[in-house]
Amino acid sequence: MKRIITFLILFNFSFMLSQSKIDSLQNALRTSHVDSVKISILRQLFLEYQYKDVDKTEEVVLQSVKISEQSQSLKLKIISYKQYAEFLRSQSSYDSAIKTYIHVIKLAEKTANSEAISEAYIGLGDTYLHKGDFKKSLEYQEKNIALSKKNKDEEGVANSYNNMGNIYNELGEYTKAMEYYTLSSKKYKEIGNARNQAITTANIGMVLRRLEKYSSAAEYFKESDSVFAQIDFQPGRAFVLKNLADLYERTGKINLALSYSEKAISSYKKIGSFDQLGDVYYSMGLLYWKQNKFEDALLYFQKKLETSIKVQDSADLSVTYRAIGDSYGMLKQNEKAKLNYLKALDIATAIDYRLAMMDAYEALSEAYATDKNYKMAFESQKKFRAIKDSLYTKEKRELATEIEAKYQNEQRAKENDLLTKDNDLKALKLKQRVNERNVLIAFVILTLILVLLFYNQFRIKQKANNKLKELDRLKSNFFTNISHEFRTPLTLIKGPIEQLEQNPEERLSSENVKMIRRNANRLLKLVNQLLELSKADEGSLHLESTEGDVFKCLRAVTSSFNSHAAQRNIDYRVSIPQTVLWTSFDRDKLEKIVYNLLSNAFKFSDDASVIGCDVNYRHQNLDIEVSDSGKGISNERLPLIFDRFYQVEQGYTRDSEGSGIGLSIAKAFVDLMDGTITVSSELNKGTYFTIQLPMLEIKTRTQKTEIVKLNEELVISKKPFIFSKTDKRTVPTILIIEDNKDMRYFISEQLIENYKIKEALNGEEGLMAAMANPPDLIITDLMMPKMDGMELCYKLKTNLATSHIPIIMLTAKAGILNKIEGLETGADDYLTKPFNTSELVVRVKNLIQQREKLRTLFVSKNNKIDPKKVTVNSMDQKFLENVLSLLEQKFSETDFGVPQMQDSLAMSKTQLHRKLKAITNEAPGELLRNFRLKKAAHLLSQDADNVTQIAYSVGFNNLSYFAKCFKELYGVSPSSYHN
Repeated sequence: MKRIITFLILFNFSFMLSQSKIDSLQNALRTSHVDSVKISILRQLFLEYQYKDVDKTEEVVLQSVKISEQSQSLKLKIISYKQYAEFLRSQSSYDSAIKTYIHVIKLAEKTANSEAISEAYIGLGDTYLHKGDFKKSLEYQEKNIALSKKNKDEEGVANSYNNMGNIYNELGEYTKAMEYYTLSSKKYKEIGNARNQAITTANIGMVLRRLEKYSSAAEYFKESDSVFAQIDFQPGRAFVLKNLADLYERTGKINLALSYSEKAISSYKKIGSFDQLGDVYYSMGLLYWKQNKFEDALLYFQKKLETSIKVQDSADLSVTYRAIGDSYGMLKQNEKAKLNYLKALDIATAIDYRLAMMDAYEALSEAYATDKNYKMAFESQKKFRAIKDSLYTKEKRELATEIEAKYQNEQRAKENDLLTKDNDLKALKLKQRVNERNVLIAFVILTLILVLLFYNQFRIKQKANNKLKELDRLKSNFFTNISHEFRTPLTLIKGPIEQLEQNPEERLSSENVKMIRRNANRLLKLVNQLLELSKADEGSLHLESTEGDVFKCLRAVTSSFNSHAAQRNIDYRVSIPQTVLWTSFDRDKLEKIVYNLLSNAFKFSDDASVIGCDVNYRHQNLDIEVSDSGKGISNERLPLIFDRFYQVEQGYTRDSEGSGIGLSIAKAFVDLMDGTITVSSELNKGTYFTIQLPMLEIKTRTQKTEIVKLNEELVISKKPFIFSKTDKRTVPTILIIEDNKDMRYFISEQLIENYKIKEALNGEEGLMAAMANPPDLIITDLMMPKMDGMELCYKLKTNLATSHIPIIMLTAKAGILNKIEGLETGADDYLTKPFNTSELVVRVKNLIQQREKLRTLFVSKNNKIDPKKVTVNSMDQKFLENVLSLLEQKFSETDFGVPQMQDSLAMSKTQLHRKLKAITNEAPGELLRNFRLKKAAHLLSQDADNVTQIAYSVGFNNLSYFAKCFKELYGVSPSSYHN
């Protein structure tokens, strides 16, 4: 940890500038009056004072926070509080730093400033790392990784990978640390950040050095050093070079250690780091001392002395003077040696550095003895002993004396006995340590086992809960969809019956009777499917086998889709052997299996696509293969399609009707027959089902080959040509958007007497029809293929050309939340299936009459019209406000007409005509003329001027035309109105 912190401190030296820059920044701060400029200057001052002057740094940070609080700018607050958090973290105020970072996140969330949130996450992670909370630190780094990936911020991801490496390095999990450092290095390389990649490489070297893999560590350090050298990043280079020197000193490669120390010195000189420079000088001196190169050692000790004087490190000064004295002593310059010892002694005495004082007296004693000044040598030795005695306890002094006496009297026997006891004591301590270690290991293992057991229980419980939630969600979706399947046929059955009740003298048409029968059969089929599903769950399904021709049965099932394929121009390919396969099988269940698979194929295939059904009998197995070229199913959903309640299609948009239980029933029937069903699919290419059913052919019966036409052609009934009938009635137009043919027919039948009816099969067709020729009202279903009712309603209500059209939404979803959701998208009314036909007719009538009343209100003779009173939504209101504002500005200009209105409103002639006619029931020219006439009437009533002048002032340049138009609108001439 110490080396990492040292590394980070070194980075900041590259940004330090001279005192003159600080002065200029202070002057700029005093003269500036813009908050954003002040914050920027204070940020630069923060970088100048950081790691240099704590008080000044705190002053700058607090000043920045104060300015940002007085400002309304969230951006400035984010910058200031983020800086404040950095300062608190550097001062080890971790709890305050955490609170400040969280405050930064809250501010950044208000402005969606993801970059600031990312930096705050990294800051929180680093703070928790310094605090020792590794779990929290990992949590915030992982949050930043998720956010950075979402924002495609590769550098943010790389930074967090590097920080996670630091966390695992501190935890001693070196494998994980190496893994994250490698990921970080790879990311930095991808984005071209050579400096940060080199930093990560150096971190890898530190891990390898901790693992005592000195050779590999040296390679990584050299690699990062080469990068730092290329980009001239001296703080990083100095750190790496110093580490290399230390590494080579540990491995006994003194010359290499000296070489890298020289390089480190060069880097530290460039960045002006005198304390680190002095440490390297001292290390160099010790390296030369080990080689007995005392002159070289003296040179570097003297350089260390110079740096210690600059940084005013008294303790270092005393130690360095002692080292210089030792060097002079080895060079036989005893006077200089004594002089430096005395200096070391003076400094150590001044700061009460007793250990240095003891060493200085010991060195002086030897120096005086060398000069044969025994008196001074004795005095120095006496003081050395006194300080030494004061540094140790009485017991230690007595023990040292006893041991010395034993050695002097050469009492070998006692010494051996002492050594034996000492060895026994060591063995006892060693045994005790082993026992303690074993107990600790056992405790850790037991704790880990308990943690794993609890965690496993938690995971099992969590997995079960998730599975239950998923099952509950699937059930909810299933019942929502099945309710839709019930409500639509119920509406089509209930509607004609209600009409019959209200008008008993009228008979139902044959079309209505057929519609009721079709939808009753559909309901019966749904109920039967649900019953079969229930039986399958209870295990009460049984085979009811009878003898028969399987191939003939399958030909009958597949042929039921011929007409449907012909109508949709689908290439329907059926291949069934034209022979007899007599066996015992459950006809009903086999038919339902094939019918369900073919139904799905037709539902999820577009017109003019290819659908195939191949049947074969091999090795006592009936093989059935059903394929289509439809949408296909994604790989993640493919294993789930046979699950209970699961449906591939979700949401309001559905490409076909269905309850979603057909495949589940088919799978249950296949399992009941001891068969297998498999599926393969590819998106936008199609799906392929394969069924294998074990069947034993019965050969006791005489088999007769059926004569079947191999090239049986499909009989496609041609529809007679029908002349299009144009409805020329001047009645409102209603557009019905519904994917169910019977429902479209039923609604049209209720409204055709009083309205023109147009139809659309889905949301996309409905949108195009409404845009091409806007109707007076739209009735739409909620769940439709290609575009659902919600999306359709939103697009219509947010388009100026169609925003005025009232919309009634029909749905099988009866909940209040569903209704609110529909109304929020802009729907004017909401009906739940099954609905009362009379209610539908009344609601249609009311909405159309409401629009007529609003138009009548606009064309009234009132001079002042409030757009809020004649519109029903904000878009129409804003449009009408723009039109009236434009007329207010331009009505007096005689050359202002409809073309100028079109240009000013940026609308075509057709668009403007349709929109104004729909809202005001007036064409653009009529609207402009009546606006001018209302202005003239207002001026005439105020007696503002004579008739001629008023006519000219409102934009008329023809007095007779003005009088004619005025009389048509108000029933009297302008002069009579004036009088």
